[in-house]
Amino acid sequence: MATSRLGELLVRNKLINEMQLAKALEEQRASGGRLGTSLVKLGIIRDEDLAAFLSRQYGVPSINLSEFEIDQNIVKLVSPDVAKKYQLVPVNRAGSTLIVAMADPSNIFAIDDIKFMTGYNVEVVVATETCIKAAIDQYYDQSASYDDVMGNLEDIALEVVEEDDQVDIGALAKATEEAPVVKLVNLILTDAIKKRASDIHIEPYEKSFRVRYRIDGVLHEVMSHR
Repeated sequence: MATSRLGELLVRNKLINEMQLAKALEEQRASGGRLGTSLVKLGIIRDEDLAAFLSRQYGVPSINLSEFEIDQNIVKLVSPDVAKKYQLVPVNRAGSTLIVAMADPSNIFAIDDIKFMTGYNVEVVVATETCIKAAIDQYYDQSASYDDVMGNLEDIALEVVEEDDQVDIGALAKATEEAPVVKLVNLILTDAIKKRASDIHIEPYEKSFRVRYRIDGVLHEVMSHR
């Protein structure tokens, strides 16, 4: 949607006034990006109110991405670069149609690109920009996967260092940064933060272990190895 068009529609529907629009346009010129982003950033309109307005304006459904668990096979249909470029996330597939959540459902260029890249027809739903950014962070995380890390752990050769041996502290620190166990801990911490966990329970047993997060007072198993 053209900047002026969105601004005019919001003013006409009394969601913002002319002075607020001028302030948001000034912010947009200074920082770049979408007018909607500037309006939300300045606190002129709430993210969810803007999404609801766009849903009504374009006659497309709105969706709360935080309530959805998107299949990784669906996520892989759109590359991380494209998702970040257009601020969109594929959420489901129905036959030859790919359902895509967007903050701006009027972005015809984005829709055409997705059609061309995937070979699917595209059906658009509206989501808040905040939820889309969170979903991109969650599903397009470039950090090592659990399986990758555990595979590396199995290949580690341990060496016992005698007390008299000279240890290169610099080399040791560098090696530690690359250690699979460090990557695993980083993976657990990053995932726990994204899921807003209050506690992390790492529970070792004789021949297995599991990791559980406490989310909203309830323990959820997120990782196990036997």
